[in-house]
Amino acid sequence: MRRIKFMLESVKHPRWTGAFCQSSKGLAQKMAQKIGNSKNVIEFGPGTGIITHEILNCLPEDGHLTCFEINPAFCKHLKKINDPRLTIINDDAQNCQKYVKDYDCVVSGLPITVFTKPQRENIIAISSKSKKYIQFQYTPFLRRKLSHHFANVKLNFIAMNVPPAFIYICSNYDKPKPERSAV
Repeated sequence: MRRIKFMLESVKHPRWTGAFCQSSKGLAQKMAQKIGNSKNVIEFGPGTGIITHEILNCLPEDGHLTCFEINPAFCKHLKKINDPRLTIINDDAQNCQKYVKDYDCVVSGLPITVFTKPQRENIIAISSKSKKYIQFQYTPFLRRKLSHHFANVKLNFIAMNVPPAFIYICSNYDKPKPERSAV
């Protein structure tokens, strides 16, 4: 049922979903595993919740997941998930800081490569305030852009997804301090 719902919404709102098929369970599991010991997680663009479910499986009992979904039909579907650690917000991810002040990980399924440059920059800037940012895309061309905002950027390829996908695992652990020039 989740797949059909996703496909119908992607036909109605292709720019909102960025894909015609929902992510595979394998992609969702790989992304969720990357949250590590994060406790306050934000998910951008959860769609029907395939990644959301996997994040909740990996999230500690005292953790919290806040999902930002712009599509009201997807929000209605997500609100059926019965987990006290989950909050669903029907708003643009770019407005997340109105709702959440403290977060240590951002997981994103947003199609940021099709966003305008200001939208893409805003999402990356918001995400760079966390210790970890996990983003999937269908292209490997974001690495350079993400390297401007994160100390460490790793790329994983997931072949078992339609279409195959790339997961960017970005972190600001050990972010180098700016060099000072000698006076």
